[in-house]
Amino acid sequence: MLDGTHFFECKCYSDEHTLKFILDKEEKEIYTSVYLQTYGAWYRRVWLGIKYIFGYKCKYGSFDVFLLQEEDAKRLIKLLEEIIE
Repeated sequence: MLDGTHFFECKCYSDEHTLKFILDKEEKEIYTSVYLQTYGAWYRRVWLGIKYIFGYKCKYGSFDVFLLQEEDAKRLIKLLEEIIE
């Protein structure tokens, strides 16, 4: 049984590139947490808030890349199989 929390690290080993899966077998659900990005100083966050209020959208979006390690691929498959069964 794989109940509990499971972490997957990116191949680059950056703390910002970590996936968190919480398996709840009773409810047959997987909760996922993805860390995207934090912004530095308060004035940076205020500036981004102002841009957001006026509808500015970055052409690149809020995306990043996660490279699943080969040894974690089997763990992820087992986790998904647990929820399907």
